[in-house]
Amino acid sequence: MDILEKYNLNQNQLKAAKHINGPALVLAGAGSGKTRILTLRILNLVKSNLADSNQILALTFTNKAANEIRERLSTMLGGEANFPWMGTFHSISYKILRFFADELHPTYKKGFTIYDTSDQTRVIKDVVKSLDFDLDQYPPALIRTIIDNLKNSSPYSEWVIEDKNRKSIIQTYQARLKENNAMDFGDLILNCYDLILRSEKVKSYLKKFYKYVLVDEYQDTNEIQFKLIKLLLNEEKNLFVVGDDNQLIYGWRGASVGTILDFEDLFPNTTIYKLEQNYRSTPEILDVANCLIVNNKKRMDKNLWTSNSKGELVELTSQYSDVGEAEYVANKILEYRNEYKLSDIAVFYRTNAQSRVLEDQLRKKKVSYKIFGNISFYDRAEIKDLVGYLRLIVNPNDGVAFNRIINTPARGIGAKTLQKLSNIQHEENCNYLDLIRTSLGKKVFSKKSETLVSGLIEAIDSYYSSLEKGVPLSECTEQLLLDLNYKEYLKDEDKVENISEFINVISDYEDGEEESDLSEFLNTQSISSAVDGLDTSSESITLMTVHLAKGLEFPCVFLVGLEDQLIPHSRTHDNEDEIEEERRLCYVAITRAIKKLHISYSLFRKIFGQTMPSGKSRFVEEIIASKNILRLDKDYSGSSESERDRDKIFHYRFGSGSIIEEDEDSLEDVVLVQFDSGFRKKVFIHDLENS
Repeated sequence: MDILEKYNLNQNQLKAAKHINGPALVLAGAGSGKTRILTLRILNLVKSNLADSNQILALTFTNKAANEIRERLSTMLGGEANFPWMGTFHSISYKILRFFADELHPTYKKGFTIYDTSDQTRVIKDVVKSLDFDLDQYPPALIRTIIDNLKNSSPYSEWVIEDKNRKSIIQTYQARLKENNAMDFGDLILNCYDLILRSEKVKSYLKKFYKYVLVDEYQDTNEIQFKLIKLLLNEEKNLFVVGDDNQLIYGWRGASVGTILDFEDLFPNTTIYKLEQNYRSTPEILDVANCLIVNNKKRMDKNLWTSNSKGELVELTSQYSDVGEAEYVANKILEYRNEYKLSDIAVFYRTNAQSRVLEDQLRKKKVSYKIFGNISFYDRAEIKDLVGYLRLIVNPNDGVAFNRIINTPARGIGAKTLQKLSNIQHEENCNYLDLIRTSLGKKVFSKKSETLVSGLIEAIDSYYSSLEKGVPLSECTEQLLLDLNYKEYLKDEDKVENISEFINVISDYEDGEEESDLSEFLNTQSISSAVDGLDTSSESITLMTVHLAKGLEFPCVFLVGLEDQLIPHSRTHDNEDEIEEERRLCYVAITRAIKKLHISYSLFRKIFGQTMPSGKSRFVEEIIASKNILRLDKDYSGSSESERDRDKIFHYRFGSGSIIEEDEDSLEDVVLVQFDSGFRKKVFIHDLENS
């Protein structure tokens, strides 16, 4: 009996699993069983006595994937093999470095330590300080990203760092690691590559030792991982890789589509196997996915199909606002409660900031949710920082808020200074803002800190002054962020987007209140990190970014925010390669759905408290070429027929709308407007233009 006969493989799967010698590329479409083929190919090698389990090197990108393959093989083989060389690139590199510890660079000793990202950040921070550089100008998180990018792309000897100060920081950081006999995650692969490259003894041993090399999710390999793979191949070039060029979504981590598109050129005599039969989704969902991805120029010819039963059409809808879109999603989920378990449902979005309106609507509808791979919007550090500032402005006696913000951004205030402040407060019996004012000019702070703390007081006093003049809370808060240089301090686009979204929270509050009050706003449920009133059972829907959705599947999927500033993201618009990666990202989202898929976009979205037009994504035009789209995005309106017939106007801050009531009793020229974003507000006539 054939070893693989009982596993019910289709013809292409069977051919791939039976591959023996020479390089092979398995183009495995979404839901086509790639992990299964990788597993069965290893099984066939062992059962056919072509290799022992310890002669097979299998490289994955997650421990979860490695463990899954190992567990499947253990079941198939009756627990007779343990596959010691199956694991992530990092774990395998670590094993090789330990195995050949005596061959390591002289600066490293046995028993070296591995630093995680928090250790890395701490060392970088110390280095920046020791070089007397400004932490705000050289934030550790940014330096860490630069270091990681360098280590993902090239050997140490090829690094090019143009900024002299950054170069000094990075060189000192690397020296500090060696002094500590430590490596970060990037060093593991780089040092492993360097070891094999310069030691003929190590290279010769490994080439003979590893009879077969297999790589999962091959499209995600970066340049240095690819170089390491090539060094480990024997003369037969027994490399078997499984991947999908249509699912390459980690270009920002160094992955290049060329690695898979150019595979035949890089490894002559390659055999290509295409796995195009999808076992996950309905034909309708796959048709939409194919209509989208065919627009990518840099791809290999492959077309997903399925023998699964026909399903429902993919629904495409538009809403006037992001809030309306979130409400639509929440209502649909409530409709599906008898059809799907909550755990069967997932909502995908492009950026973390988009989760806020979804969270608010799900709370409102009492739908239990969990955020996969991230924390709730209101629990994010940057949001807690901003709330801390607002709490201290409202209540200068709030010690928790004071402790959170006094050195955020960094103002050089350490434990000794805080103790001095505590002593002064005890003597003066004053609130925290008065404490700072009292302490200025008394040599409590260093000269540099004194300047920064003075700036803090000026920013807060300016906030008070603006409030007294009737400036909206959202505008006051945005100005506070500018005065504090807080966005520059964050140095992270996702975090800045989250701050923008919090300004939207304040703006939403203002839209619903005749008189805005900061204290009242802070006490509303919308800024509470606790999810009050929700079902506390384990059953909950899943919220996540599309990047985190890769490798997962759900019976019912909502893909929200299909807008040209989000998917494709605004920062990718000038680069065709990045646009293609964004299209692949959208493709990944679509192919996670098993039975039901909803795609939506909004016509208006708030950015820093201002409602702005948000054009539908260019990808919408591509997917509607599918005959399996049910379009519900043409006639939606949040207003009545009579309101739609009125003359349209435009407000510089709130966007388009219609005048529905004139206030004849008002001394000012004020009208009530129904805005397209879904809310009504009284505004001055002189702020309106004909639309």
